[in-house]
Amino acid sequence: MSTRGLQPPALPGAPARDTSLDLPNNPMTPPILQSTFNRTGTVLLVEDDPNDAFFLQRACQASDIPHSLTVVNDGQAAVDYLSGTNGYADRKRHPLPDLVFLELKLPRRDGHEVLEWLRAQPALRSLPVVILTTSTDDPEIKRAYELGVTSCLMKDANLVQFFEATWIALKYWLELNVRPKQVQ
Repeated sequence: MSTRGLQPPALPGAPARDTSLDLPNNPMTPPILQSTFNRTGTVLLVEDDPNDAFFLQRACQASDIPHSLTVVNDGQAAVDYLSGTNGYADRKRHPLPDLVFLELKLPRRDGHEVLEWLRAQPALRSLPVVILTTSTDDPEIKRAYELGVTSCLMKDANLVQFFEATWIALKYWLELNVRPKQVQ
């Protein structure tokens, strides 16, 4: 058994971590870092900026937490994906996500509109949605919480913090959190 994927990602400029205690079933490993599930999660990233999408994809890859990542670049494409329409009907190829990373400022439908639509769908109400924002505009963030967002993540945090925050979100929502099974 490997402990790979059970530690936050190593980042450039970060101090080296002592791996001498990384042994299978090591009693020194905190329970939160011990993997409890052997499954692959599905993550939907809704982001129109290719640079921001690139950095989130890199953060997801660095996390070493098993998951597949699908990227759509506007709000309407997110609704199509989540509703299984316009090319997304095959749930084997386009499974419902276990986690959504959602930009607020999107073409066709903004993040608030996507969130409002999503929370109106009975089968998707409990789906974790993490807003990605550079905004510190309190009314914009307050509106997201009023519409049922799970969390807001600042995209302009330093790179190390952004990678760590992505790891924490993936670790919690894909491995530690227990949710009811989705009806496909």
